[in-house]
Amino acid sequence: MPALEPASILKPARDLRFRRIDDEAVVVRQRAGEVLVMNETAARLLELADGRTSVADWVEVLAGEYEVDREALERDVLAFALELAEEGMLELVSLSEEKREDRRGV
Repeated sequence: MPALEPASILKPARDLRFRRIDDEAVVVRQRAGEVLVMNETAARLLELADGRTSVADWVEVLAGEYEVDREALERDVLAFALELAEEGMLELVSLSEEKREDRRGV
């Protein structure tokens, strides 16, 4: 997987389903046959990974929700997003997908 940067846009993998329950997310990875319970931070990142919003925009949203150092937040969000992508839970949206979404008005 290419390196992630703030302008990267991610979406959930096709086989990933999740539901937020209180401060956690129950995640089903259908191909892997796994059910995972993720903490509040992971749940929030899965919500933000909508295939339209850049990682930089996630950082903006999270900076408004948590009182943390902005640079550290960006570094941590990029690192965790990369980890989720390497585990096959998030996928990088290609430029052609972005253009297709823009034409459809999504």
